[in-house]
Amino acid sequence: MAAQPPSPQPSTSDRLAPADFQARWWTWASQPSNTNPVSDTSGRYCMRDQPVDVWLLAGSLGDGPVERQCRVPADKPLLAPVVNLASDIASCETFMKSAQGEVLLDGSTQTLTKVSATPFTYEARAGNPYGAQTGRLNSIGCGLYAWISAPPSGEHELVIRGSGGGEEIDVKYKLIVGAD
Repeated sequence: MAAQPPSPQPSTSDRLAPADFQARWWTWASQPSNTNPVSDTSGRYCMRDQPVDVWLLAGSLGDGPVERQCRVPADKPLLAPVVNLASDIASCETFMKSAQGEVLLDGSTQTLTKVSATPFTYEARAGNPYGAQTGRLNSIGCGLYAWISAPPSGEHELVIRGSGGGEEIDVKYKLIVGAD
């Protein structure tokens, strides 16, 4: 009798519900504006406050094309929102009607996960670019996200392009994977 091949391990997206990964992403993205990874135009803040089990990447605030360089530990899956929103149910429903985009890793189109209005809780720091509220916040989140299996060590190009809610996102990352 032949041995059974090992069953595939679940990806991080299989283990994290939309409320969980949105809470992680929005907490990470709600850092003060002067060190915020979303408003960062070079990538120098991409490593700040990353969670243990997934590497978070950012789109932009919709203010033109952005190019970043980011060092990523080996064996980390990536989570990159194409477009996303933290607001209320009605705003999410309207936002998702126009949400569209793509994520390319080394020219290969990545599968997008569509997240409809989902309640979640996150931590917002003072001076974040999303509003005056700080502390533990309850919100409704939605968007298009790319879950990417851990890329092999080396240099990779990740492109995030999308639109939603009147914002255009155009971000290019040079990822250096396996750099400590």
